[in-house]
Amino acid sequence: MSPRVIASSAAGSSDDPGSLSFRTSDRLLALIERTLQATRWRLVFPDELESRFEAETGRRRVRHLRRTTLIGLAVFHLYAWAAFVTTPDVATLNLALRFAVMTPLAIGIFVALSRVSARTREALCGLGVLAAAAIPVVTLWLGHGPNVAHATTAIWLTVIFANISLALRFNWACIVSGMTALAGGLALAAHPEIAPDLAGLARLDMLIGTAFSLGAAHKIESANRRNYLYTLRESLRAQQLVVANARLTRLSTTDPLTGLANRRAFSQRLDALWQASRTGDPFALMLVDVDHFKRFNDHYGHGAGDACLCEISRLLTARVCGSADLVSRYGGEEFALLLPGLDSAAAIVLAERVRQSLNALALPHAGRGDGLDHVTVSVGVAATPGGAVTAAALVEAADAALYRAKSAGRNRTGCEGAARRAEIGPGREAEPALAAWPAGETPARRRSA
Repeated sequence: MSPRVIASSAAGSSDDPGSLSFRTSDRLLALIERTLQATRWRLVFPDELESRFEAETGRRRVRHLRRTTLIGLAVFHLYAWAAFVTTPDVATLNLALRFAVMTPLAIGIFVALSRVSARTREALCGLGVLAAAAIPVVTLWLGHGPNVAHATTAIWLTVIFANISLALRFNWACIVSGMTALAGGLALAAHPEIAPDLAGLARLDMLIGTAFSLGAAHKIESANRRNYLYTLRESLRAQQLVVANARLTRLSTTDPLTGLANRRAFSQRLDALWQASRTGDPFALMLVDVDHFKRFNDHYGHGAGDACLCEISRLLTARVCGSADLVSRYGGEEFALLLPGLDSAAAIVLAERVRQSLNALALPHAGRGDGLDHVTVSVGVAATPGGAVTAAALVEAADAALYRAKSAGRNRTGCEGAARRAEIGPGREAEPALAAWPAGETPARRRSA
């Protein structure tokens, strides 16, 4: 596994501005801006935005339509008494149409709203309103009496309810309003008992009420759609800001050469582990230094030196595989490893495995000048609980152990305090307790008593 992938595990690839999700949000933002700049009279989104709009607002729309349908049905039935004043001769027919036809139709629409597509849902609402408006139109057409002209009130009240309270989509609001106004106007014109001037006044009332309610319907839908776009735009911008901040954080805590955590990330994690160790959670610190690395650069060049450091970083991340472990580049040719849950003995065994694995890798190093021909490392180990009273003191203890390992001839492991009975390296036996670890196994996390 590449160390660059391992180092960035704290933030997934979706956080990268080059990822698909980031590019998608950029494209959506551009589409939103173009849609917002388009004329306000247009109430249709591009297909991608329209599908998102329906997916994110459809349930709320269904709840609104159902609630308003129940309220409208109740008011529609209460207004039935008006027929006894305007057209008493057909009042019974009016009641029958309202309760026997409109009630089951409204209940059917109520049930179907959540089970059909958005287009069918809006069509059902529009057709339901047309059916409701047809009842006062029929009453006006068939009724007689001195107050028959006032039957038109129920017609344009139905239209106003549909366009404003029910908030029909504007295309259906236009269809319903136009057909209802036409039917009402024809009923008025054909009625023999209504004087022409009174019929004209009634038509004017219907037209004005219809026009105002259509304007309101357009404004309501336009506001709803634009508010959705504003909300979506801010949501996408907020997501991009989170992604950008995560990327900046990752860049500020990642070594650009190896992809490992850098010294800043190491310091932050060390402070956190030190605080946890005060409540009994042990951890170990391992400092790894490449032996004679300056001579390696002088002999092979800095490009080869960089490649060598990357190879070592890959080995370290492969050998130290705990999900809570941190492998970082501490500076130059030095690496620092934080190992939660390890005591000194287990950390020393792991350090030896790391050192021996690098020996087995046998990266060429012909410029050492000490008789060896491959890259080696020296390791210093310190752990809690121990003699360190601060996190900085623990680092100093590991650094001192590393210094002892290098002073003893390099290519070996040094450890702090009482565990340092012998520096472990070529030609030296590990303590029996340490030698007992089976080769090829990662030492188990052991908590101090």
